[in-house]
Amino acid sequence: MKSRLLIKFIFAVTAAVSIFAQAPAVASAKEYTLSDRGMDIIDDYQTGPRTVQPKRDAPDLKYKEIPVSAFSVYDLSPGIDTDLDYTDWWYSDWDDCRYIFLPATADRKKLTIKFKADGVLKLNGKTVTSGSVTSILSEADEFKVTVGSIDCGTLKIMQSNLGCMYISTRHGGLDDLDAYKVSSESGTTLMLDEKGNKVYSGEYEKLTPHGNSSWGYSKKKPYNFKLPKKADLYGMGKAKKWTLLSNYLDHSMLRNTLTDEMCKTAGIDCVLDSTYIDLYADGSYRGTYQLYERVQIKKNRVNITDLEEETEKVNDKDLEDYPHKVAGASSVSEYMENSYKYYDIPKNPKDITGGYLLQFQQWNRYGGKCLSGFVTSRGQAIGIDGPEYASKAQVEYIRGFVQDFEDALYSSTGYNSKGKHYSDYIDVDSFIKAYLAEEISENIDATFSSFYFWKDSDKTGDGKLHFSPSWDHDLAYDNYPTSRINSDGKIGYSYKYDNLFAAYFPIHGYDDNSRTSSTGSHRPTIGISWLGQLYKKESYVERVAKTYIECFEPYLTAMTDGDDPQLTQLAESIKPSAEMSNARWHTYGGRSYCVFGDSSGADFMGSVDIFRTYAKNRKNWLTKLWKPYTEYIRGDVNSDGEFSISDVVTLQRWLMHKNNAPLAFRRAADLTDDDRINVFDLCLMKRELINSDR
Repeated sequence: MKSRLLIKFIFAVTAAVSIFAQAPAVASAKEYTLSDRGMDIIDDYQTGPRTVQPKRDAPDLKYKEIPVSAFSVYDLSPGIDTDLDYTDWWYSDWDDCRYIFLPATADRKKLTIKFKADGVLKLNGKTVTSGSVTSILSEADEFKVTVGSIDCGTLKIMQSNLGCMYISTRHGGLDDLDAYKVSSESGTTLMLDEKGNKVYSGEYEKLTPHGNSSWGYSKKKPYNFKLPKKADLYGMGKAKKWTLLSNYLDHSMLRNTLTDEMCKTAGIDCVLDSTYIDLYADGSYRGTYQLYERVQIKKNRVNITDLEEETEKVNDKDLEDYPHKVAGASSVSEYMENSYKYYDIPKNPKDITGGYLLQFQQWNRYGGKCLSGFVTSRGQAIGIDGPEYASKAQVEYIRGFVQDFEDALYSSTGYNSKGKHYSDYIDVDSFIKAYLAEEISENIDATFSSFYFWKDSDKTGDGKLHFSPSWDHDLAYDNYPTSRINSDGKIGYSYKYDNLFAAYFPIHGYDDNSRTSSTGSHRPTIGISWLGQLYKKESYVERVAKTYIECFEPYLTAMTDGDDPQLTQLAESIKPSAEMSNARWHTYGGRSYCVFGDSSGADFMGSVDIFRTYAKNRKNWLTKLWKPYTEYIRGDVNSDGEFSISDVVTLQRWLMHKNNAPLAFRRAADLTDDDRINVFDLCLMKRELINSDR
């Protein structure tokens, strides 16, 4: 009896919260000027840097100018024969002092200091000789610097606990790359683990800017780099292409890592690996970076057929040398529904059913970011990342496949005109897990960009679209204040833990009056995204709830709950490096020092705790929302805790529209599991009651 009363209470509460109309709560609301993600675009180097500077009062810089023109520390990697392992001291105008940032490998008892000074240089009163090995930096973490009788301020020593990466550049250095004075860099690099073991030593082919808003709004810049040949870096598998994320906009530096590990635990098809390192460039310490695998078709990454490689084998020229063409639009740079762009490649391999690596793209980035791609009839822009140089036949194949799926998805029955269900085209479980990664994190790019999916060849795969890897979550978890509204009037807020967000995305470009065709007329897109369209189906929501409770909720609880949650432990494991990076870039101190939002604490661990608390609140709210859908009694449409003849009467009255008879819990009525409630469900209810003698 008690259990029935409990179930009755649960569903009485649940009935007040419709699956289809999750009204945003105000308890966690903050006063924000919402940001427009559509404006966050860096098209090319001609745009120029637009870094946002944190606000602060003008400091009194007593020690900025001192009679020391150079000060460097060498021999940071004992036992390694290299001339890359050195670092210059760095002046902080935040603290009006100087820092030496040491890697984990440095032996502070055996370091070489080289400097140029206008007199005798002393540290804490001890004379330092330039060019000689010394143990003086092991004697303290702070030193009073003097040159002769001149007070030169304080030198602070900090040391990391992570592996490191040294790079030497051939041109203007990273400062010039950051300021668009050069478009790329090349040179040599040395990578070590935290114990000083060599991970990689040799040339790097290219270092270039990475990202859009993460590049434009960050003082500490992210990069892509390419090696001349494949190498296994820090046990992540062999590849040429890698990414160095700066996490400048995420003061916890853990939002991407939490999401990746959550996806691994949930069993998502493909999750990229990463590791934290300290980056040094031409003697300049650059901070804590997250070395990431790139999203690409490779055995150790998105492990599907490399269609571009197969296409190269049957053609004479490099694929990018063939003419770049477009169908359905005036140019390859134009976004237009039902258009597609391709390369006029003469020959195709026999099998063009895969593999394809696809990415949702913002409509205003599609023209400049996607070499090959297409726009669906409902306005969803999709870039083809692999093959990057796709033939007309290849684009037409995958475009047709995706369009057939979309037609089925948006139909009232779930079937397209070919009689195929949307589930014939996608791995629904994969789609659900991808949705949950976006919804849990409240990722502002959920279906705008960096939303990846892929299809393998029909010969080696299952002939369906799979949704992974999850990517780019530094602005998630209340780290970028914005909202989304769809054509059903549903609104989600990225900075409220107690509302749905990703479920309410429209296709990017919906109701954007600045988006016009070549004739000047406004072209509306669909006001509900793929994620939102599926979330309108009750059987899908039940599967979402079940997957969340089984695959995601336990991990989030372990990461965020208790006296010593795993997220805090993870932060502690990189804390020495993170505090060095904070001293270098001042990524702490509260809302005034955030580019967006206010997810910044008084120090690194304070920022981590802000993130942890939000993730915990988010987890608790989603658990409360979805757990009831895993506990309902089949057929109990009136939510009285049992399936009986009264439920048959309730459903019959509802089907006959008698006195606006309500269904307390619609999902319990869908016995046929077809997302529709009709007389077939009523017949099944009667049959089950007869067979059970109730």
